[in-house]
Amino acid sequence: MRSKTILVLLSAAAIASAQPLPEVSNGLTIERLQQYPLIHGRSPSGPRMSPDGSRIVFGWNKTGMRKLDLWVMDYPSGERRMIAEADKIVEFPRQDDNRTQQQKDEAKLLDGGIGGNVTWAPDSSEFLFSARGKTFRTDRDGRSYEPVADMPGAGGNWGYSPDGAYYLYVDGQNLFRMHRKTGKVKQLTFLSKPGTAISGYKVSPDGKWIFIDWDDSSKMGSHVMMDFSRDRATVVNIQRMWQGEKSVDSQVGIVPFDGGIIRWVGDIPRYHWAAASAWSPDGSSLSYGWYREDFQAYTLSVIDPASLKKVDVVTEKAPSNFIPDWRPHFWSRDSKTIIYGTDIVDGKFAFRSVLSVSKDGTNRKPVYVEGHDVGWMGRPEKSDRILLVTAKRSPLKTEITIIEPDGKRTERNVMPDGFATPSGFDWAEAPLYSDDGTKIATMANNPTLNPELYAVEPKMRRLTESQLPEFQRVRWADVKEVTFQSPDGRTIHANLITKPGLDLSKKHPAVVSNIYGNSGKLTWGGYVENYMAMELDMVVLQVDFRASWGYGGEFDSGYYKKMGLVDADEAVAAKNFLASLPYVRGDRVGIWGWSYGGYLTCMTMLTKPGTYDTGVAVASVTDWKSYNEWYTRRRLGMVTEDPEIYKKTSPISYADGLKGNLLLVHGILDDNVLFQDTARLMQKMIEAGRYFDVMAYPRDDHSIGRDTSRPHVFATIVRYLYNKLYRP
Repeated sequence: MRSKTILVLLSAAAIASAQPLPEVSNGLTIERLQQYPLIHGRSPSGPRMSPDGSRIVFGWNKTGMRKLDLWVMDYPSGERRMIAEADKIVEFPRQDDNRTQQQKDEAKLLDGGIGGNVTWAPDSSEFLFSARGKTFRTDRDGRSYEPVADMPGAGGNWGYSPDGAYYLYVDGQNLFRMHRKTGKVKQLTFLSKPGTAISGYKVSPDGKWIFIDWDDSSKMGSHVMMDFSRDRATVVNIQRMWQGEKSVDSQVGIVPFDGGIIRWVGDIPRYHWAAASAWSPDGSSLSYGWYREDFQAYTLSVIDPASLKKVDVVTEKAPSNFIPDWRPHFWSRDSKTIIYGTDIVDGKFAFRSVLSVSKDGTNRKPVYVEGHDVGWMGRPEKSDRILLVTAKRSPLKTEITIIEPDGKRTERNVMPDGFATPSGFDWAEAPLYSDDGTKIATMANNPTLNPELYAVEPKMRRLTESQLPEFQRVRWADVKEVTFQSPDGRTIHANLITKPGLDLSKKHPAVVSNIYGNSGKLTWGGYVENYMAMELDMVVLQVDFRASWGYGGEFDSGYYKKMGLVDADEAVAAKNFLASLPYVRGDRVGIWGWSYGGYLTCMTMLTKPGTYDTGVAVASVTDWKSYNEWYTRRRLGMVTEDPEIYKKTSPISYADGLKGNLLLVHGILDDNVLFQDTARLMQKMIEAGRYFDVMAYPRDDHSIGRDTSRPHVFATIVRYLYNKLYRP
């Protein structure tokens, strides 16, 4: 047993001494493609359009370095200028700075600057932005800026009252308001219980009421991590949610705009999950969408702020599996109707659709119910236009669809071969639009172009170019959408990536790359797949596994109590599809993924032994009992209720099943998927007499994103796959 342990611990050295990658054709090594300055530059970050549509403010760095400055753009002309340089914003001094020199140096190195995400005044006269622990205000042109409150701990979550007369912000546990002209501050809520805080607030459009979202985190568990990078290892304590603790305690309430005691809305369980909330335009009603604790039921409630009377206007039960996390809604301008998104129509799973319902729960009507998914929906504040992001052309790409007040539909294909807006976790993000709906812009992208700002209306055109001259040296592989069948008969969509002019008379190694739900979407994902295809002559496949959106609610929720089982079957089908291609060497196919993708890699390698020659699992969950309840409960239920399903879906249960090459990679300071998950799988495989490789990053978290670590981890992944799949 001792010799096996030594072999595992020395595996990192074996990885480092492996055969180097071939010389690249364009001088861009896999390391250089991940290093700052990024050759694709820094995409505009957190763009926000002014309510009148005349300005867009965003974070940007034209040199490709990490630190973002703040820019403003005239719209739609596209004329832009820097308004705040991150390095010129001085942070507060520290009288008693007990940080080590390493911590001080890393703080400077990892400083992201000003990320955008500004908040505009309702009249577009000024906006707020945050940097260096301060919140600043500046006029619409960014000619000058000053702190709203020039002191440490001056609160967060700053916003404006609907009439623009006040700033609102959360400081500590409570909500405050500040008069914009006089600077007078008034406390509006008076919470004092330790561990509780206001997690969100919204002022009614008529300025009478404030919606309060409250959480109690005092029941949340803790965890101990170790920082081994110092002369003496240091304990790092974190608080996080654990499966089975039932630590959720939330309430929603109403407080007058002048402040007072929060009145809590009754008949909503303290243990529930929030979806979305919205005030009616006239301020007479608040809508609140929420899931039951087990995600088997969803309710959209309408609340009278004066009486707190609640009417449930939409109630849904999961036809099977669980209710997916896509339940947006907004009000009509006349405050009589709610337009809501759902993937349950007439009690059955359907494509993501848009319906409407009267505020009393009657008169339900279809607004957009088609044979494809909607990824986002919204309405400009002063317009009856409905804006959608749809997947009409393919589940792998999107367009902006506009429904006019007369019902006419217009499609804007901003990025014909990609995404019209940024891709979210399991949805599409929003475009930018003015309050009157006449100005629309977006952040579009595709596999060969990182997100850039584009004008959509009044005229479609590109507005920013972030790429450095080096970017022009990248030669891009061909990307072809393909489909194959899963074992249960579902059609699986994927992207096949190959080098132009690939010698089809020879058989090449292949890789199913960066596996995850939605990993086949035609979005910017960096260079790894292209590098493997272009420089290593590999055939690469990116797959939209089960739990991807674009295929309706049943598919989106389709790994309910089958995580790592049904999608491992799909991974086998993906391997068989590749092996069926005459130019693929079927016995040399690899697979790799990060986070859930790392988990699925482990499940595939351990439960389908011999299917894949080589796997790389980064930041992998190996026992779902150690992950958070928000994620696991909807997918697996509670471990106390069904411990057997947790055994069936956790890689540690199959540690003796490994056949082939497996590299486990993890950041030791990962506070999302804990390093203990990889450590426990290592121990189980040692006990089972299985041999594998390990690479740990002592100073990294879940992203493994430090300036030195990021190039290293991607080079490690690619080198491992290359060396194993090309071995004699």
